[in-house]
Parts: sequence; structure tokens; C-alpha cells
Amino acid sequence: MTHKIAFIGYGDIAERTCKALALAGYNNMFGICRHPQNKTTYPGVTLVAGDVTNASDLEAFIDAEVSTIVLTLTPNRGREDAYFDGYVLPCRLLQHHLHAKGLSPRIIYVSSSGVYGQRDGEWITEATLAEPADQASKLLLQAEQIIASASEHTSILRCSGIYGPNRTRLAELLISGDAVITPAWTNRIHADDVAGFIAYLIQHPQQQQPLFLVSDDEPLLQEEAYRRLAERLGVDLGGLTRVQEIGRRGSKRIDNRLLKASGYQLLHPTYQPR
Repeated sequence: MTHKIAFIGYGDIAERTCKALALAGYNNMFGICRHPQNKTTYPGVTLVAGDVTNASDLEAFIDAEVSTIVLTLTPNRGREDAYFDGYVLPCRLLQHHLHAKGLSPRIIYVSSSGVYGQRDGEWITEATLAEPADQASKLLLQAEQIIASASEHTSILRCSGIYGPNRTRLAELLISGDAVITPAWTNRIHADDVAGFIAYLIQHPQQQQPLFLVSDDEPLLQEEAYRRLAERLGVDLGGLTRVQEIGRRGSKRIDNRLLKASGYQLLHPTYQPR
């Protein structure tokens, strides 16, 4: 494939997306990250060392030949304002660069369902107003708004809780006994489906929409999600603390009908930790 695809923030999701695209015949993919030597690459993928919070690095990376930009950013844990530096700043720098050069490539931006602050188990669709409940979520929404204005061909993917290999935080909490069970509703999406959906949109541009909720078919009460993982780990939930107060992540149920209407078929339609 001749399309030049640029991945800004080349981490786990970008790696999985490139793998899927390489299998589909794409061979003109580029990724930027701080330490390319630590990353897995696939045929047709070239990695570039760079800092996505540095304007010069981004400007050198994105040229007029780039037809599609995929942003899979993460909080910059090494800085005081991790979410501003990790999300808002790269989006602003990219927006300025594209406008200055008169470029309008397709953009696929991976965001989070955390921009919704609902706490009563409400169903969330793409038409639901995003009202962030904390500062980190407000910065996520600010980054979305910036990147949406960077190109007229932008699609924002608000992903629910991503799970899969090498995502061990919840398992560590269960094993240590530090997990707290609340009556909240939770939502999950496997990393392979986040990457799979990005690859699908790249291959089927006619299905791109300004906004997608990316989640599986089955919202779960938190205790049920914990139970499934605990069974996999051989851990007893009986000793965990239980409270009635909803935590900072809120309580909501994600409706994924628009994602499914695009024609994408989930690889993991329900949460089954392995």
C-alpha cells in the first residue's frame, strides 16, 4: 500500500495496529517515540527517535506525504503536569504544524471514555454530552477539542478500560488485596480490538465518523469484572474491602452500537481475561 501512515506515540496500541496493517499489505508506516530500540517493529514500519512534546521533532516527522496520522498518546509520567504534557501539548503542536503547512490528513485519535463523568450507571452514546469529573479528564477533553480542529478528517475514539497482555494494574491490586469493590458499572475493551478497529478504519475510510465509543458488548458491574479476573488468577474476593461510594472513575454503561454499525467485528465481545 502506498498510503503513508504516521503513528505519534508508538506504544502498545500502535504496535498492534501496525502488525494488523502489515498483515493486510500496508508497507509505508512510520512511528515516533523516545526509544525506538525498545520497540517491536514489523515489515513496512520505520521508527524514528523523537519527543512528541517537541515542535521540531513533530514538524520533521509529519510531512506533506503523510495521508493518515494515528495518535496513541499516554500521560507523561516524568513531568509535573502529566496529562497536559502527554495529551494537550502534542495535539496543540500538531494542530499548529498542520495549519501552518496547509495540511489536512486523516487523523485517528485514541482518547478515553473517562471524559464522561456520569456516576449513576447511565447509558452513554456518542450523543451524550462529555462532562469530565476531574482535572485529568478535563485535559483529555481539551486535547480532543484541539485535535478535532486540526483537520476536517478527524475521528476520535473514546475507549473504555483497555485490557490485555502487559496491562497488569488490576491483577496486581487483586493479588495484593488492595482492590476496593464498589457498586459501579465498568466497561472494557481488549487492546487487540482497539488496534483492530484503528486498522479497520484505515482500510475502510468510508466508515470513519467524527466520534466512536470503543467498548465491548457487555458493561459489567465492577464486582463481576473483578470476579472473572480473580477466577483466572486463583484469587479469593472475600477479603476485599467493599464500599457503597462510587469511585473517581464514576459509573456508566457504554453503548457500542455505532462501532458495530461500521462493520467492525469485535475479537473479544465480552470481558474474558486470559
